[in-house]
Amino acid sequence: MKITVFNGSPRKDNGNTHKIVKAFLNGCKKAGAKSENIFLVSKEINHCMGCFNCWIKIPGNCIQKDDMKELITKFLNSDIIVFATPLYVDSVSSILKKFLERLLPVVDPHFERVNGETRHVMRFEKYPDFVFISNCAYPEYSQFQVLEHFSKRLARELNTNILLEIFRTQGELLKEKSVFLKPILKKFFKSVENAGYQLIKEGKVDQNIIDSWKKPLIPIDLYLRKANEYWDKELKKIE
Repeated sequence: MKITVFNGSPRKDNGNTHKIVKAFLNGCKKAGAKSENIFLVSKEINHCMGCFNCWIKIPGNCIQKDDMKELITKFLNSDIIVFATPLYVDSVSSILKKFLERLLPVVDPHFERVNGETRHVMRFEKYPDFVFISNCAYPEYSQFQVLEHFSKRLARELNTNILLEIFRTQGELLKEKSVFLKPILKKFFKSVENAGYQLIKEGKVDQNIIDSWKKPLIPIDLYLRKANEYWDKELKKIE
């Protein structure tokens, strides 16, 4: 089992997104999977030019010479793809979005209708299944509703499956080291690790684990108060 993570966080391994990815991959590794964690911000990925050369002039290949050729090969050779991103403006980061737009060569320009909707014909026989990992600073799980919809539409376009979504609210708490938060965070990261293990071993994750991620780490009122106190403190430093 080969898992490739395409991480769209600008903070790379210092980001809260990576903390979740790390726990997930630990579980996958314990179940026998091999993984590669790619920080897209470190790669040269140009914007899609919308020239359609990848469909007409050199089918299946982009005319641009950057790191995408290698990344598409890794994408196609994986069993599971993890798209990891902080939640920016209700959706994926611009870093990950640029990568997703450059996946255009993996589909054929011709159209087909499936269940009443049109999509592009697949260029290859099979595409890897998807896992989405994200975190946001907001405390309500409803903040992920756009990303949930986006992930499903992406999977539909590539005729593949969403295996798991790990969405974590109050993401800024993941880097805290307080005695109060330590057991709470330990429990969360262990649940993510267990999810990775179960996904590889059993092909699915216990619903109780998934449901636990929808609950705030700490009471929302407490979280908002502490967050605002933090920003007040930081703003006073520049007065």
